[in-house]
Order: sequence, then structure tokens, then C-alpha cells
Amino acid sequence: MLSHMVSPNSIPWFAKMRAENPVVYDPEFVFYYGVQGAWQIFSHKEAKQVLGDYNSFSNLFIPNLGKNIMGRNLNQSDPPDHKKLRSLVAKVFVPSVISKHADWIRQQCEDIIDPLLERGEMDFIHDFAIALPNRVIAQLLGIPAEDHQQVHSWVTTIVTNVKTMEEMQASFAAQQQIADYLDKMVEMRRIEPQDDLISHLLASEVNGEKLNSEDLLGTVVGMFLAGFETTSSLLGNIAYTFCHHPEVLDHYLDHPEDFDNIINEVLRVLPSAKSMTRVAKHDLELHGQQIKKGDYLNVWLIAANHDPEVFPEPDKFDFRRSNHADSLSFGHGIHYCFGVPLAKMETEIALKVVFSRIRDLRIKEGVKIEMTPSTIITGFTKLPVTFSTVNVYQ
Repeated sequence: MLSHMVSPNSIPWFAKMRAENPVVYDPEFVFYYGVQGAWQIFSHKEAKQVLGDYNSFSNLFIPNLGKNIMGRNLNQSDPPDHKKLRSLVAKVFVPSVISKHADWIRQQCEDIIDPLLERGEMDFIHDFAIALPNRVIAQLLGIPAEDHQQVHSWVTTIVTNVKTMEEMQASFAAQQQIADYLDKMVEMRRIEPQDDLISHLLASEVNGEKLNSEDLLGTVVGMFLAGFETTSSLLGNIAYTFCHHPEVLDHYLDHPEDFDNIINEVLRVLPSAKSMTRVAKHDLELHGQQIKKGDYLNVWLIAANHDPEVFPEPDKFDFRRSNHADSLSFGHGIHYCFGVPLAKMETEIALKVVFSRIRDLRIKEGVKIEMTPSTIITGFTKLPVTFSTVNVYQ
């Protein structure tokens, strides 16, 4: 199944599986942390059930392998620990904390896009969609500029789909390297706090409790992975959508107030997070299938978001849909992504800056567009585009 899951033309295959085998076991499916074999969930009804029922499906899905801190973040917790962790982390992500970075993010957008304008073309992924989130999340966490490229390299290795033992070992090594690096950052902030997310997490306190060292490190690693990779993919997916639907870009330019609806539809059609994972807490039945305690379930958000039972004409891009709240792009239930305000603010600023300067965005003729070979992320490895420019200073 794996080749279909990461194919650029995966949507028809997901539709076929959703219709014929909405819940099916794949013994060969391999997760990036080494576990093999999982139930594949393709329908919206079952996806929502699995994501929302924390009494039956656990988020503790990454094995506790030595110092594997990938299993120590907010997304790797169940109640009651999850409630405590979320309340501590959420204090750092309140709008008042996030919004004060808006001017800095706007300046970064301008610094990245302005030198590209004279060329009339760029690889939107590498030149902008990777560059901006890399700067933003690194700045928020207090990572020095000279380390950005190395940290980005580790992240790319972690989220790329593993097909061989060598790739799995490389993924584990990257996880450990980024953990060791950020662990040193945390210890530096204990000694000398700064105005960054790590320092705020260290200071965060609810009912006299603070994050312990392991949870803090896991949260920082998870924050970096989510804050960089998902936002980068979202920006690329928006550009891809505007290239294929220029009328949507025209509408956005005339009606920027429709930003939320347009972005929500991009996220429905091309969710940055392609899938999420759970583990069965007990034996149960799901769509006629007998799930055993300890079985892994891989929930395909991209398949659920194209379910015609919920979204009529699911393959049609329609930002005027009235039920975007039914999209599972950011998860569902108590684990709904707390970083949504940051991702949307960063994206809105980026679109305003970029499209105040460029028009006629098109995919460059004669190039092959490649999707990221990942079961975790929906995005593109490259997106060469051409464009015309607008004199923003007139």
C-alpha cells in the first residue's frame, strides 16, 4: 500500500480504499519510529471516532526506546497528564504572546521575498515556504541563525518516509541529535532566561506545577517539528492551489477578509498533516473489524477530508463550503492542535506580503512537481513558479 499512500496521485486511491476498505489492516506499514503493522483508517466517521475517543484510543503510540524524546511531547499523552501538559503549554500560546511577533514575521517575509522579485521565478518551496517557517520557529525558540540549516536538516530526515533500515537508523539518529541540541538550549535558558518560547515554557506554572525536564524537552522538540514542517507545507500547498486555481488568488486579492475560508479549504484538500496515529486501549470493533488491544491505527486525515459523506464533491476546491469545522486537518477532540493561531497568523502575514508584490503566479513550464515522500506530511519537495511583479512602493 505504501507506494499509493505517498503517490502524487493518491487521492483516487484513497477514495477507492474509503469506499471498499474504510478500515483495513496493513502488516507492512512502517512508522518512522520503527513499529510495523497498523490498521489504516480512511473514512471520516471512523477517523473522527478514533481521534476523539481517548477512552478507547491512546496517544501513547511511540515506544519508550531509551532516550527517544519523540515520545515525550503533548501529542504523546493521555488524560489526566494531557490536561496538565496542555494547560502549561497553552499559556505560552495565548494570542497576546503570539501577536507580539507579527511585525518581526512581516519583516522576515519582506527580507526573503524582495531579493527574489527581479528574477521573475523561484522555487516557492525552497526559496520561501521553507525559509520563512525555519526562521520563525527558530526565532521563537531562540535558536541562533547559524544553526538553522543544521536543525532543518534533522527535521527533514525525521519526517521523510523510511523505506530501509539505513533510513530508519538515520531518522533515529536525527531525532537524537535534535534532542541533544535542544536539551542544551533548555539548560542555557535555565541559567539565563530570554524572551523566547523555551524560557516561557520553563516559567509556565499552573496550580504550583511546572513542566518536568523530560516533558519540557519533548514539548520543545514537538513544537519545532510542528511549527516548521506543517507551516512550510501549508505555504507550499497554498501556492500550489493558487497556481491551479488562479480565480481563488484573484478572489483573495479582492476579498482578503475571506482568508480563513480559503485557508481552511486548502487545509481540507491538502492537509499539512497527512495522518495521525493512535493505539487501541482495549479490544473493540470498528466498522466490522476486530481491533485488538495494543493494535496501531493510522488515521488518514487526507482521506477523511475527501469523504463525500461529509463534503459533497470532495475533490472540488470550494472555499464557500459551510462545514469546514468538520475538517480533521488539525485533529479532533482534546488533541486539537494548539499551534493553530500561530500557523494562521504566520500564513496570513506571508500571503499579504507576497501577494502585495507578485501576480500571475504559475507553475514553471516543463517541470515535474514532486510531492514529499511522506506518510506524515502533505507537501511538495519543489514548486518552481513564475510570476510578474507589482511595485509595492508606488
